[in-house]
Amino acid sequence: MKPTSAAVRPLAARELVRPLPRPEATAVVYCLPHAGGAASAYREWPSALPDWVEFVAVQLPGREHRITEPPGVDPARIADCVRADVRAHSRPYAVLGHSMGALLALEVARTLSADDQVRNPALLAVSAMEHPSSGRPRPALSRLPEAELLAWVAGLGGSPAQALATPELLELLLPVLRSDLAWLEGYTARPAPRLGCPISAFAGERDDHVALPGLQAWARETDDTATVRRYPSGHFYADGQLPLVCRDLADDLADALGAPGVAR
Repeated sequence: MKPTSAAVRPLAARELVRPLPRPEATAVVYCLPHAGGAASAYREWPSALPDWVEFVAVQLPGREHRITEPPGVDPARIADCVRADVRAHSRPYAVLGHSMGALLALEVARTLSADDQVRNPALLAVSAMEHPSSGRPRPALSRLPEAELLAWVAGLGGSPAQALATPELLELLLPVLRSDLAWLEGYTARPAPRLGCPISAFAGERDDHVALPGLQAWARETDDTATVRRYPSGHFYADGQLPLVCRDLADDLADALGAPGVAR
């Protein structure tokens, strides 16, 4: 069967992926991916979350069913897509991002918090990324020779390194990874009002790219509480302890809402 082209695929099917639809869930987590990542990287998360939470992964251009689209990162477009889904379902929600996705999640949360026509986020969850004000320089990676870039990815460990070790996948994923890294290199956090929701910052204790002070600095983004959680692993800490990570995420969202399953 000929695959549906990106040009005619419905908006929600193109940009939002529901690996385990839960229309009766009372809260939603929207997940933004790491550099080079796709929605399928988070396919096991929904079953690790309680039934009252629906998990929705944002699919960026250039990967999986959007493979025919040029890769690119557009926070405003992502915010528009999440906004439309929030309006359609009218449930409290968290915005979660891992690594590059943490900065995207920040931009989405800021945009939606400034919109008085849509429900504001109940929680911002940032993973494996220091706050932009931490001062740590971001290495210029997007134009590295292929061997050096692959060595850097291998140093992060986890499933991305395994995927890029496959020649067939490497040809598809490398342009996406370079595009995402170029966006990261050019990212500068714009001044914005502090968020009104709590922030949860997650990271691996052995992640050389994320220091504890940089995680704690996320508290600067909110007038509410900020919680730091670290796990005994590296950059992709959730790979080996997903049930614990999802339990902590659900607990933080429940605390933000007042009680599990209670929409406010």
